[in-house]
Amino acid sequence: MFKLTSAFVISALAISVARAQDTMGLSWNSTSPYGQSTGVFTLVESTYGYSMAFADGTSTLSATYDSASQTVTQVCPQGGLIAAMIPLEGSSPSTFTIEWVDPTEILPEGSSTTSLVPGDGAFLTTMGSPNGVFAQNGVFKQVSVDGVYVFAWADETFEENQDVTAWIDISDGSAITC
Repeated sequence: MFKLTSAFVISALAISVARAQDTMGLSWNSTSPYGQSTGVFTLVESTYGYSMAFADGTSTLSATYDSASQTVTQVCPQGGLIAAMIPLEGSSPSTFTIEWVDPTEILPEGSSTTSLVPGDGAFLTTMGSPNGVFAQNGVFKQVSVDGVYVFAWADETFEENQDVTAWIDISDGSAITC
């Protein structure tokens, strides 16, 4: 007998979703005790590339997922950049900003370009402490970096984040143009 790891289960799920949908439109959704919110991302310059900030309007952010390399590659508006989870220095609990970077960019220790995987309608991550269905803990959320709120992932529970969480929604991105 062999034991299926959470990374294997998430990777298998990602492969089936990625094959069904080549270009993914990316937007955000959040839930809290006060209700739900939705919107799109805008890209803001960051240390290693571009971070994602919450915005309103029409989505111009699209990407593809390569199951062989396990990378998410931006199609629009900055084609060729890959998604990276980059540790936010000094954060507690561990927090990672999600940035779009050049594939040749040298990233700080602890960064990952293979930890975001498309799931059933939203992105999942293979990072985190064991907990829950996919044996992963953590929430996607906004964090302030140099006075700008950007999208990130933190290794904390929904409850520790005051019952607020956000996620990256996946939709058909074939109509998104640069």
